[in-house]
Amino acid sequence: MERTEEDKLTQAGFKVILGGKEHSIAPLVIRDSREWRKKVIALVAPLPTLASTSLDSPEGFEQALSSMLLEMPNEVIDLFFEYAKDLKRLEIEAVTTDAEMAKAFMEVIAFAFPLANSSAEVLMRLYPPEKKTQKKRSR
Repeated sequence: MERTEEDKLTQAGFKVILGGKEHSIAPLVIRDSREWRKKVIALVAPLPTLASTSLDSPEGFEQALSSMLLEMPNEVIDLFFEYAKDLKRLEIEAVTTDAEMAKAFMEVIAFAFPLANSSAEVLMRLYPPEKKTQKKRSR
């Protein structure tokens, strides 16, 4: 859901849909969000290694699948509720689908990493891509 400039200026929370109902999530303050972001990075950092697991090792492949498809989703849910600490977890988990949770978590990620976009913009301003000029061919 798109936030207005007023929402951003007043540090208003953002809304997600869980169990078919709209819920408001308050932003974490810098101190808390810093620690939360570290946990997100710790969760996703092993993904390339897990994704590159070979079928040559059935045990390793099974462990990678278990980690990506069973453990990580539960950790994502834990991280979601750690960020959205004012929501009633037990009630929400009883009525929310995995698809709703995935979308809500992506909303939290977008909200929790605003400086990532700023960093990319700063780099583009400091190091703009070179404009390639096309030479006209003479006939």
